[in-house]
Amino acid sequence: MAAKGEPRAKKAAKADAPDALKREQAGTYRTTDGRFTVEQSSSGWLVLDGEQTDELGLPLARGPFGTLDAAKGAIADARSTAAPTSGLRAPRAPASKLAVAKATDRPSKGRTEAARTPKPARQAPKRPDPAAVVIREMRGVDGEALRALWKACGFRSLGDDDLGLARLARRNPGLVLVAAEAGHVVGSALGAWDGRRGWVYHLAVDENHRRQGIATRLVDQVEAGLRDLGCQEARVNVGDDNAGARAFWQARGYETRPTRQLAHKLDPR
Repeated sequence: MAAKGEPRAKKAAKADAPDALKREQAGTYRTTDGRFTVEQSSSGWLVLDGEQTDELGLPLARGPFGTLDAAKGAIADARSTAAPTSGLRAPRAPASKLAVAKATDRPSKGRTEAARTPKPARQAPKRPDPAAVVIREMRGVDGEALRALWKACGFRSLGDDDLGLARLARRNPGLVLVAAEAGHVVGSALGAWDGRRGWVYHLAVDENHRRQGIATRLVDQVEAGLRDLGCQEARVNVGDDNAGARAFWQARGYETRPTRQLAHKLDPR
């Protein structure tokens, strides 16, 4: 009887090991001890360390890695490293690892290629699932994806580099938000509070993910955070030519006011 129960006991022990990964949702895993989260991003797998922070004070991100197995190896390395270094940008995976990951997806050449079945008729693309979109705080590795999103939305402003975003996040914890689906950035809302009034900057949603309530979820969370800080009024700047954005904010109760603001750029010294 003991011999039969031994394999099952080993299997249970392996599942309870700290580095064992449990699937939380598509493209997201967490170690059994809760310290590490592994997320699939557009550039590979990221390992988020809940016990180490980056310059934003957010979980330190390692990666991207070409395969999930490589990300698992990074978890083991992280546990054996007392004080890992961090940066606003995650290091890229070695080209050799990415090449190996891509090579496994390539179809074999030769006779099998000639005997391929005909391609099926093109189907309409599936609409994104709103439930799969997660609202979270911005991370140091989100900078490039956010800037690409804002460029597509036509935003032009100062302070969108990594250092500027880091300063904003440090001064406004819990207010600088990103909407992500399977590790891909699909939306943003940058909340800020100056001690008297709240502000919402760069509310943006990817074109393929609009009209799914993502912007509403982002603003709801920013407003809730501002309210908790004691903020009594939130403001947003909207261009006169952006009728869609103006209608969105007015539907939430934001009132149009004549502007009396003046601006002056400060030269660095």
